[in-house]
Amino acid sequence: MNSDLRSETGSPHPGVDRLFRTLTAGGTSAELAGEHDALAMFRTNVGPPAGPAAVPAGFAPSTRVFRFPVRWGVRLAAVAAAVAVGGTAAAAYAAVLPQPVQHLAHSMLGFAGVPDRQGSSAPGTSGRHGPSPQQPHPVQAGSTPATTPSGSPAGATGTASPTPGAGDLLLSATAASVHITAGSGAVIDGQLTRSGAGVQGVTVTLVERLAGHAAWRVAGSGPTTSDGNVAVSVPALTANAVFRLAVPGAVVSPSVTVTVSPPITAVLDVGPAGLADTLVVSTEYARAGDVAALQVQAADGSWLPLRYRPLGAGGQASFGLSGTRLANRAVRVVLLATVSHTAAVSNAEIVPPPG
Repeated sequence: MNSDLRSETGSPHPGVDRLFRTLTAGGTSAELAGEHDALAMFRTNVGPPAGPAAVPAGFAPSTRVFRFPVRWGVRLAAVAAAVAVGGTAAAAYAAVLPQPVQHLAHSMLGFAGVPDRQGSSAPGTSGRHGPSPQQPHPVQAGSTPATTPSGSPAGATGTASPTPGAGDLLLSATAASVHITAGSGAVIDGQLTRSGAGVQGVTVTLVERLAGHAAWRVAGSGPTTSDGNVAVSVPALTANAVFRLAVPGAVVSPSVTVTVSPPITAVLDVGPAGLADTLVVSTEYARAGDVAALQVQAADGSWLPLRYRPLGAGGQASFGLSGTRLANRAVRVVLLATVSHTAAVSNAEIVPPPG
């Protein structure tokens, strides 16, 4: 049995051996001060036992003595001493153990939050102190993250859709119409309030980001009324856009999206004898290469696609029609949606029969 125990005395963790050696090492002169007085007090108050402890009836007292190897006895005594001195674990977490012991505890239990000794530079460490890389940097209350071209507009930092609180500025934004004809004006309305009351006389800036662009640009501005209301107009909007109202450095409104639909017209040019007709479609604010779809109306009123044509440089496309096959049928052209605009539908034309 003793040979088995001796074979287990070698620890696979060198830090454990170092800790026990440190705990069982001889005390320093400062640590041994008052040793003789303490021993004298202990001997005075503790005497030898009066006799053997009583054994319950039916049980024979054990005479077998289990002997530990000396090194195991020293380790157990060291652990008992550590517990007896009152809260070694708590002392380790509080970083008040002697420097060598604190460092060993940190090397073995650092994963559990035991710190190293403050102000010391243990072997193998840099001696620098600061937050752990695993700990997040503190965030100052009320701070606003840095903005990007795809986020808040430059020069209009603040809080978009802030959580209401005592004294917080709130800025709303709505569009008079969220879908308009390309080339017409857009109006963005807003209200600036603080603690539920309108804020008067503050200049509010309207910024816009056009579809397909990353940058924000100033589109206009206006002062708030006595109720905190403000309305800013954009004279001619030719592409889809996102808008925000802002009081630079104070507050930014939520985003408002306004989409546009290019004007589109269809004209039927009837050919000789009505056998070969041409439907010409013209658009504004669409781009060359945008796709136009020719549609014919079915008997149930639905529209069926026939052919597709890309717009030319002048924003036009033409479709040849057969008066024989499409006689008395309604046709129209749909401009397919792109990033810059929504779909647009032309007027319908009736294809006359030949003759």
